[in-house]
Amino acid sequence: MQKSKKMLPLVAAMLMAVSGFVKAQDVQERKPVVMGQVNLTFYVASAAVVREVLERLGHNLTVVEGNHREIYAKLGNQEVDMLVASWLPHAHGPLQAPIADQLVEAATLYEDARLYWSVPAHVPVSAVRTIDDLKKPDVHARMEKDIVGVGPGSGLMVGSTAIMQQYGLEAAGYTLRVAPPQDWAKKLADASGSGKWIVMPLWQPQYLNAVYPVRVLEDPRGIFGTDRAVVVVRKETWNALPEHTRKVLSRVHLGIPAVTELERQIVVDGKEPQRVAREWMETNAQTVSAWFED
Repeated sequence: MQKSKKMLPLVAAMLMAVSGFVKAQDVQERKPVVMGQVNLTFYVASAAVVREVLERLGHNLTVVEGNHREIYAKLGNQEVDMLVASWLPHAHGPLQAPIADQLVEAATLYEDARLYWSVPAHVPVSAVRTIDDLKKPDVHARMEKDIVGVGPGSGLMVGSTAIMQQYGLEAAGYTLRVAPPQDWAKKLADASGSGKWIVMPLWQPQYLNAVYPVRVLEDPRGIFGTDRAVVVVRKETWNALPEHTRKVLSRVHLGIPAVTELERQIVVDGKEPQRVAREWMETNAQTVSAWFED
């Protein structure tokens, strides 16, 4: 009996060693996962957390960036295995529709994802409350006519184009164009500092909401809808993932305030995205721990 008791630690150690070998072998044999992300920093912020989760689960990841059209094309062509994240059903619905039957909705990172047109908070609400108000003579005389957005083919630009047409803003002399993110952000920074009146196509989560006071314009025609940000994975990739990975990934949820703050640290504080993700996960250890439970 005494001899059996002495053998227990040895047997346990052997079992742990075998288990460790199996897990290591399993990790080694796993196919690398190619993660797609749109090249705007709020997507980078969300993707950094998802990447950290998958790497902690032993997956090797390659990250591929591009604009909206490029990433959805790569997803359809099997050049990327997953996308972090698709705004559904409105903003990215048309881009995802042709390949929707090839995808699994793996996780919802945040709800209440919204696109909208806004103005700096110094623009009086009594003058400009709705998008229609941009055509009022006194507003038209003062408002800058050059409206700048970001992301070729993005839901923001597709919806903004519809706004221009349906509200008759082109006929009123307004123009809409795509600019690099830094030029788009600088336009709001300059207006906030100078008191200039501009229209700012914007969304949430977006770090600019935390840096500059802005006010959302009412959209009586309801051009933009409310979405949820979904991690979508190709079905064959999803089915090949270990069950525990699928469970953990399905639990990942961040929320609008968290993504806004993550992006603010990346853009304003100049922190490396994976560092920001790790620090957020450490600060929110109880939440993250629940994701990984068996």
